[in-house]
Amino acid sequence: MLVAAGVGLGLQASDGAHTVSDQRQPTTVRNAVIDDEYYQCLDIQARSLISSKQPIAIDAGNLGDFISLLKAIGSWATFSDSSSSAEVKLSLRNISGSGGCRGSVVVADFASPHQGATQRVGTGASMPGHGPPPAPPL
Repeated sequence: MLVAAGVGLGLQASDGAHTVSDQRQPTTVRNAVIDDEYYQCLDIQARSLISSKQPIAIDAGNLGDFISLLKAIGSWATFSDSSSSAEVKLSLRNISGSGGCRGSVVVADFASPHQGATQRVGTGASMPGHGPPPAPPL
């Protein structure tokens, strides 16, 4: 029984070392940096549009956009109980050219005019590239 346990622990240690080695590969590190920069870019754009106390809803056209916005602002935004009671609805819009976060900008649709507009586009950060960041290895 001790031999089986020892072999099991040795295999676990080898697998753990392999996982750490994979996570330190230059491509994996570069992709992690892109991932961090992407969500920080969306965060800065969202902060240019809303305050942490405004009740908001995420009005995403697809699940990927919903998750991206939730990852970017979920730690500080105040979410309304329902979409109809939100002061602001945030969404992502694809753009071409500069000024976006890998080709997307955060858009706020206000329930009532805010600073003279019912819709504004986030500012303050941009990131070159197109599409979401690369998926992390499993």
